[in-house]
Amino acid sequence: MAGWAKKDDALIGRIDRLLATAPVRRKNFFGNTAWFLDSNDLMFAGAWGDGAIARVGEETTVKLIEAGDAEPFDPSGHRPKREYVLLVAQRITEDDTLLCWLEKASEFVSALQPRASRVRRR
Repeated sequence: MAGWAKKDDALIGRIDRLLATAPVRRKNFFGNTAWFLDSNDLMFAGAWGDGAIARVGEETTVKLIEAGDAEPFDPSGHRPKREYVLLVAQRITEDDTLLCWLEKASEFVSALQPRASRVRRR
């Protein structure tokens, strides 16, 4: 298994500031941080080391990676996540650029159905 990316507190703070008035919740995500929409409890963005991840859908992910605008998000090192892209630190140095990515991800995820509740067995 690949080693998890180390947390970048400065990036997390930037994303927190950009999402300060948004209806989102922050949660831990494999030693890093992710943001979930309140409306459907689905993850739309996260911090991964000094880069950010955005859930933009499978079709958009393929286009962005092929165009060289984003990297595949592959936290395990053997199976990239189909709907997520990794935005390396150099691509998100400006807050406006990072906010644009967060908005794209939020728009995509807000159109998805809420996560189904899991039934726990006893």
